Amino acid sequence: MILTDIQIEAIRRFTSPIRVEGLGPGLNILAAPNEAGKSTVLMALRAALTLRYSSKAQPVKELFPYGGGSPHVGVAFEWNGRSCWLEKKFGNGKLARLDLGPERFDGDEAEEQLQALFELEKVGKGEAAGLWNALLVAQGESFAQPPLLGSGRTSLQSCLQQTIQGVTGTAEASAMLALVRKQLAQHQTATGRITGRLRQVQEESEAAREQVARLHARKDALAEDIRALEQIRRVLLESESPERRRQAEQELTGLRQTRDQLLGLAAEEQVAQALLREADLKLQAVQADRERRQAHRGEITRLEQALAHVQVEQAELTRLAQVADQRLVEAQARLAAATNQHKLARAVMAGAMRRATLARSQQALEHERTVFARAQTAWARLEKAQAALRVMRVDAAFMRRVAKAMQAVQQAEARMQAQATRFMAALQPDAAGTVWLNGQPCPTGPQLLTNMAELVVDGVGRFTITPATEQREALQTALAQAQAALDALLQEAGCQSVEQAESLHDARKQAEREVAEASAVCVTLLSVPDVSAVADALAMQRQKLNEQEALFAQEQAEAQEEDACPPMDVEQATRLEQDAGEAADAARQEEQDALSQRHAAHTRLEQALAQAGQQHADLQRYQRELAAWLEHEPEPELAARATRSVQEKQQAQDELARIAQTKQNQAPLAVVEQGIARREQDMDRMREQAKSLSMDKRERETRIRQAEGEGLDEQLANAERHAEQLAGEQAACERERAALALLEGTLLKAETTQTERYLAPLVQAMQPAFSALFHGVTLEMDTQFTLTGLTRQRAEEVKDLSDGTREQIAVLVRLGFAELLHKRGAPAILVLDDALTFSDSQRLETLFDVLAEAATRLQIVLLTCHAEQFAPLRGRLLSLRPMEQFTPPR
Repeated sequence: MILTDIQIEAIRRFTSPIRVEGLGPGLNILAAPNEAGKSTVLMALRAALTLRYSSKAQPVKELFPYGGGSPHVGVAFEWNGRSCWLEKKFGNGKLARLDLGPERFDGDEAEEQLQALFELEKVGKGEAAGLWNALLVAQGESFAQPPLLGSGRTSLQSCLQQTIQGVTGTAEASAMLALVRKQLAQHQTATGRITGRLRQVQEESEAAREQVARLHARKDALAEDIRALEQIRRVLLESESPERRRQAEQELTGLRQTRDQLLGLAAEEQVAQALLREADLKLQAVQADRERRQAHRGEITRLEQALAHVQVEQAELTRLAQVADQRLVEAQARLAAATNQHKLARAVMAGAMRRATLARSQQALEHERTVFARAQTAWARLEKAQAALRVMRVDAAFMRRVAKAMQAVQQAEARMQAQATRFMAALQPDAAGTVWLNGQPCPTGPQLLTNMAELVVDGVGRFTITPATEQREALQTALAQAQAALDALLQEAGCQSVEQAESLHDARKQAEREVAEASAVCVTLLSVPDVSAVADALAMQRQKLNEQEALFAQEQAEAQEEDACPPMDVEQATRLEQDAGEAADAARQEEQDALSQRHAAHTRLEQALAQAGQQHADLQRYQRELAAWLEHEPEPELAARATRSVQEKQQAQDELARIAQTKQNQAPLAVVEQGIARREQDMDRMREQAKSLSMDKRERETRIRQAEGEGLDEQLANAERHAEQLAGEQAACERERAALALLEGTLLKAETTQTERYLAPLVQAMQPAFSALFHGVTLEMDTQFTLTGLTRQRAEEVKDLSDGTREQIAVLVRLGFAELLHKRGAPAILVLDDALTFSDSQRLETLFDVLAEAATRLQIVLLTCHAEQFAPLRGRLLSLRPMEQFTPPR
């Protein structure tokens, strides 16, 4: 089978029609960047082969494009010399079409023909599977060996049975196993759950046992009702006794009378406590009035003494304020004189600084002249280096071409060595000088032989070693062409060797460094962004230098005309100005001190006057308040009020003592209240209990009468007989199920034994590819067609190998499946999406050889984003080309 065309429309990122162009026999490589749509192409191919066109399952929903539309895919292929076309459309306008040469099938008939052609079976809603699922390897699936469903295993078994016809004899055994499984399916599912008549009998038996249990429970409940009814009647008779009820009411009445007496004493106690609190408040008020009057008298005495002291202090503060005013006037006069002297000193310093500024300007002008001279020198050196650089032809680009040509020569030599015969000599110490290779002493260790070699063993004979000749002439031609291309490239630059080209390139780099250094000096000195602005910057710098010289001459003439101050250097003028400034600052500080002293003296005087006024006002206020209190309640009346309060407090305390004595002879109120509540609860509980027991009595009497009319014993006997019948039928079904399961296990074991015998051809088909990759390897495969281990120097399980090795094994297993299908004449291709990315370069080269050899028999399609890594395969290069519209073949 050969894919010749794939067309896709409205599938995921492809909203417009596209075509996979370039498909043909052998190796096909679609190399494109990430997110170019390679995985979408494989998804579309899988959908065309395994998804039913009318399905609405999740795999179909995943096909729909992001912008809307109905997924549409067409696949053209050749099979058995016939041109075939498969087309499917999902969603709105759904269709299925299969052309097998001149025959055409549509709709469901096309789906049935497709499943028969590719040996697929239905595994879900609208989805089919088979060995083809193992041959279309999506991104990330190449790391695991393919899981095979029933149809996939059947396809492999068919391939192997054709290979070893007459050996297994499993046709009748398979038919018997299918019949046993059909019979067993009437009793259990594939997962072992019971079904059919066994499940029905089991459910009916369980229901019958539950019915028997319910009837036994009803019988036990009836006996319990009879016993409980007798108990309820005895309890009701005791609770309804008149004597017991009368005794309980008398106890409750006595407790209530005691409670009323205790509540009366509590009220009297509250009144006495209130009177006691009121007497305490009156005594506290009398004491507060006495303390307040005493405090006012003390404050009046203190304020009179303070006013006398303030008058003396006020006279002294007035004198101090006058002294401070006089000092301030004197300090202000000294400040004016010092300020004038400071002004003259600043004028002298300004003249000295002008002269110093002219000196610095002259120094700066000299520096600019020096920089300009250095820039002119660097510019001349730069022009000279650039002129030398223009005549040199060997640059970095030329050296990259030389390196690429040398790499081609090295690769050709490496391919020659890869085809070389590997010769290993391990000589005994006394054999040195007796074994010769091509006329030279034979070295120990591995040797690579690309041409015919002669081995001579003294005393033994002469041996001729002829390496394999496969592709040697082509490789030698490729090596000669690569060497010729390198020589032509060197002659183009006038070089005799690579070393001469490298020497010329070093000279060019030296010239480039000189240009860079001169450019850096010019750019740094002239502060320009790049070398192109140096010439203009030099002209501007020359003009700027002329302007600065003219300006300096003008400033020098003006300074000579204006400077009328005596000549003095800057340091002397600065010291003179600092001394005058310090004197002015001292005078200013003296004025500030005098001003502060004056302000402090006047502030203290004002505070003393304010304090005297406040004390005089406080004295008058205290005198008025004390006079008002004495007028309202003289001292004798205050003493009489205190005596009355003491007497009222004593009376309240006597009353509280009497109440406490009375309460000691009675039980506490909380105990009495608790007794009343407990007896009231007992009486309520007895009434509720009698009511509840009466209702329970009526219900149990009703249930007993109903059970007497239902014939409960007869129902129980019938239910037990029915449960025994169902148990017997269930046991028979279980025995039949166990016998069928045992027979299935026996047949399956026999089939497994036979399967292990015909696994040998599958392992034999995979062995060459594995031996090419892993030298001296032996494969181990289970009956599920999964490679479980391999033996090199020791046995190794596949799960313990590295990710790269497990990926290589999984790809070779899938390649082996495709080889078996191809040998049987069934449709077979292999599609790998982003596989072998974790393989090292040496194994990758070997895998390329294996894939290239297999591609001579069947079609292999590789989808990759590593174009340079798969370039050595030299297969057909595929591309994704947009189309105006979907174009099925006519």
